Amino acid sequence: MRRASLLLAATVLACSGTSSHPAPDDQASAVPAPAAPVPSAPAPDPAPEPDPAPEPEPEAPPPPEPRAPLPEDYLAFTDACAPSEVVTIAAVGDIMGHREIQRQAYATDEGFGAVWANIADLLAAADITYGNLEAPTAPGLGRDHEAHPDPGRRFDNKVYSGYARFNIHPSIIDDLQKAGFDVVSTANNHSLDRDAAGIDETIAQLRKRRMKFTGTRPAGSDMPFSTITEAKGMRIGWVACTLHTNFGKDDQGQVLHCFEPGDPVRKVVRRLRKRTDVDAVIVTPHWGKEYTHEPSQRQRKFAQRWLDAGATAIIGSHPHVIEPWEIRETEDGRQGFVFYSLGNFFSHQRTLNRRSTVILYLGLAKTDAGVRVVGARYVPLHVRMVGDKQAFFVEAIDRVGGPKDARALLVDQLGPSGLMPPQLPIDVRPHCDPAWTP
Repeated sequence: MRRASLLLAATVLACSGTSSHPAPDDQASAVPAPAAPVPSAPAPDPAPEPDPAPEPEPEAPPPPEPRAPLPEDYLAFTDACAPSEVVTIAAVGDIMGHREIQRQAYATDEGFGAVWANIADLLAAADITYGNLEAPTAPGLGRDHEAHPDPGRRFDNKVYSGYARFNIHPSIIDDLQKAGFDVVSTANNHSLDRDAAGIDETIAQLRKRRMKFTGTRPAGSDMPFSTITEAKGMRIGWVACTLHTNFGKDDQGQVLHCFEPGDPVRKVVRRLRKRTDVDAVIVTPHWGKEYTHEPSQRQRKFAQRWLDAGATAIIGSHPHVIEPWEIRETEDGRQGFVFYSLGNFFSHQRTLNRRSTVILYLGLAKTDAGVRVVGARYVPLHVRMVGDKQAFFVEAIDRVGGPKDARALLVDQLGPSGLMPPQLPIDVRPHCDPAWTP
């Protein structure tokens, strides 16, 4: 049984074709090379993260409330609020030399500065300050136009005199400069109060102190009647003229007259506007009817002519009382500014309207179309008189709390929305601040 079992096992092995000995190298049935490893299945991609929850949209700010229209009396200039550097001009009216004021000034070291000490900061804060010097400053020339020994800073009523033939000691020019004045008009009805020699001597005193002036020239000279001031890179031409002269005939052509045939003022304006070194032109006419609050048709006509010729602004004097201001459109589409009369800066005159005045603040800015007016405001002033013409002081009404009647007169003439508080800094375009309310 065991033998039969062994035979059976051998038979099974033979039939299976296997052997217990290794096969030769060339044998077809050689042991195959190990199979290449089967690559493992790639790891599954991680599950995508869920999208974050969308952030809530920020709430839109509420639309700005519509701004109330500016008051009708407010002088709103086109593009006034465009970003720009503004040159501010402070302008005052007639600087008079009545005897009481001269005596007051010569009695103190402060001179005429004592008259306007209350508002000196408001004058000096502007980039350019202007006024009408309505008297010669001619040392040694008397009322008779003859030479006399000069008395110095003393009212002798011969060399230095008041109405009707004015002459003021030239120290007034020093006092004006200390207050910040940069340019004065010398063309007015008192230009020839000391005849032609008085104009020459006044010009000499102004030049000696390097004070700019406009409207007169020396005898026998063809120098221009205009002058140029500069502030913040802006060059402004100034042209003064007068309606007439009280005394003496202008035989030597020393004074520029406003209404002569051929309109010489317009010619001067045009020449200045053609210059590449002049950015703007301001005309300061001494015109109109004294003590009248309304400009004449002739004033309006010539204001338009000068603006059309290229003037940027017109600032008038002579009536000794306030006349209105306005915007006037020009032929070339600009907005010109006119203030027909600034009244008296100071005088000895008693009546309310002759003692009620303003500082005009005018703002100019350079635009792509040239220099334009961007704002105009005013500070109400009055001339306080002590006793019976013993002393006079120019005061800011809102700084000293009155007088109410002077303030009311000025506001009635110019409107309430153009008022500027008597404080610094100067702001000629307050409506550009959304929070401003007139």
